[in-house]
Amino acid sequence: MLKDDKKESEVRYKNPTEYAKYINRTYDCMKEDAYRIVISERLYYRATKDKKIEQWLEDNLSQLPYCMESLSSVIAVTGGYLIRCICHMNNYNNISTEIFASDRLSEIGQLCEKQTFRSVIRTTNVSEIEEQINYNSIFWTSEAESAGFKAKA
Repeated sequence: MLKDDKKESEVRYKNPTEYAKYINRTYDCMKEDAYRIVISERLYYRATKDKKIEQWLEDNLSQLPYCMESLSSVIAVTGGYLIRCICHMNNYNNISTEIFASDRLSEIGQLCEKQTFRSVIRTTNVSEIEEQINYNSIFWTSEAESAGFKAKA
């Protein structure tokens, strides 16, 4: 093995706390107010030991802003409002995205808590979140409205 190859296979940080600080400084999605990213201590630890896991984590963090923008757009197009989104990165190839959306606003323009829907999307990478959102977009619109008519009670 050449010296450069060996250097490339080494991970950047030996300490999970140091690596977490690097991630928080480097990736804008970690500072975002519109959604929250929660990375488990176990994932930070594994990323400091395995270059492949480190690369997976950083690639997914790079894709998150676009994915979250797309999520918000899909919900808006179907008549909903994104209230909160929490993306849990629990382990390698294990992302759980918790989405809270409302399908209407109150008369004073605030989101109606009674009309809030919660969905959890489990994926192995960030790009699959968008695929799941597009596939399940009917979730954000009531069944009657998505069928093109308003049902009467």
